[in-house]
Amino acid sequence: MTSRRGRPFPRRIEIAALVLPSLLLGALVLLDYYLLEERVPRGVSHAIVFALGVGGILAFSVAIFDRLSELQLREREQAQRQSELAEALDRRGRQLQALNQAGLTLAAELDSASVLQKIVDLARDVGRSKYAALGIFNENGEVVQFLTSGITREERERIGPLPRGRGLLGLLQDEQRPIRIRSIAEHPASVGYPRGHPPMNSFLGVPIIWRGRSVGNLYLTEKIGAEEFGAEDEEAMITLAAQAAIAIENARLYEQVGRISVLEERQRIGMDLHDGAMQSLYGVGLLLEDVAERFPPAAGQARAPVERAVELLNGTIADMRRYVMGLRPIRGAERPLSESLPTLASQIGEQARLDVRVDVDPEAERDLDPEQREATFYVAADALTNVARHARATRAEVRLSHIDGGAVLEVTDDGIGFDPATRPPGLGLRNMRERAFVAGGRLRVGSSPGGGTSVRLELPLEREVAR
Repeated sequence: MTSRRGRPFPRRIEIAALVLPSLLLGALVLLDYYLLEERVPRGVSHAIVFALGVGGILAFSVAIFDRLSELQLREREQAQRQSELAEALDRRGRQLQALNQAGLTLAAELDSASVLQKIVDLARDVGRSKYAALGIFNENGEVVQFLTSGITREERERIGPLPRGRGLLGLLQDEQRPIRIRSIAEHPASVGYPRGHPPMNSFLGVPIIWRGRSVGNLYLTEKIGAEEFGAEDEEAMITLAAQAAIAIENARLYEQVGRISVLEERQRIGMDLHDGAMQSLYGVGLLLEDVAERFPPAAGQARAPVERAVELLNGTIADMRRYVMGLRPIRGAERPLSESLPTLASQIGEQARLDVRVDVDPEAERDLDPEQREATFYVAADALTNVARHARATRAEVRLSHIDGGAVLEVTDDGIGFDPATRPPGLGLRNMRERAFVAGGRLRVGSSPGGGTSVRLELPLEREVAR
């Protein structure tokens, strides 16, 4: 420890080290010459003075050493506090820098899928945790998306379907306030993990709130370098959650504008085709029919090509009509499947001149959750749209049944079929597979040339995953 002027010890210690021995020496000399020398022999007085001098020096040394030890201990404690403060400032600086970078990154991203994954990756980086997750809810409070960071694809597959929002996840969703605990297993709301889930102890959860409504939660587990998350981590995650809410809303609005633009463009194209090309082709067909009627009975060879041209034109007009009808959005996912699927079948069947039969098992429909019900409707819509556009079928069947503890949707047709080994999957098939995955189900497609096509969506009716 140094003084303000660079001395190795405080000034009072230096003064004491110089003055006290001098005072002691002077006092002993006075004691010897003026007091002891008159009362005891000289040799005895010198011995007494020597003993008192040794004792005084020892006592002084002990006092000085105790004081120096105390100063050294304080110096070490102060150095330790300064080191901890410097480390905390450095950690806080890195955290603030990460938050700033997170804000810039999220502000520049408008694709919803990329935004959500970047949020969970940034949360793991800002919170310095081994694992991070992001749960997104629908309007009914059900988990519709659950993204993770720090967990491999194989671990995700072993864990299973989406969580149902029980345990700590459900508590965070209900209370909509940050939750920070040292051990997940010791918390009263903990209900354990599904088989294949990695072990986790420390936990920090923060709600993502937009305009007073919770749209999701951020979860951090396994704090790196510490046994639990601190108040600084909680504060940083609250800030990141606010940035995430803005980014999610921006991405949602951007996609909404994109969908509106697509719908408007589809409607414009449909109107142009209907009012322009289709009317012109229809007029040409009428002219050719009139020409064919004017041929004399003996001109049969000349009349046949004209009639064939009229048939081709009528077929082209029918194809364009189906295309224009296909540009119109399909609605009905919000209604019961017993109503929406027959309406869907009637709409597409009328457009494609297709006989579509629908059979919905009420028990299977009742056990589906909203996410599965929506996936079922849109898989049926995509499958029937593919039948209408590509299968050249005359009949199709849509069946929703209850089989082996699960719900199964089957869409079959008597069309030309295809070879799955040689034909790459189109957009409709990719959409169906994605919807099946999100709903925790599995999609199977079977077909053969000339043998029709079968689309089978298998959905579990009990997706029990504890969190």
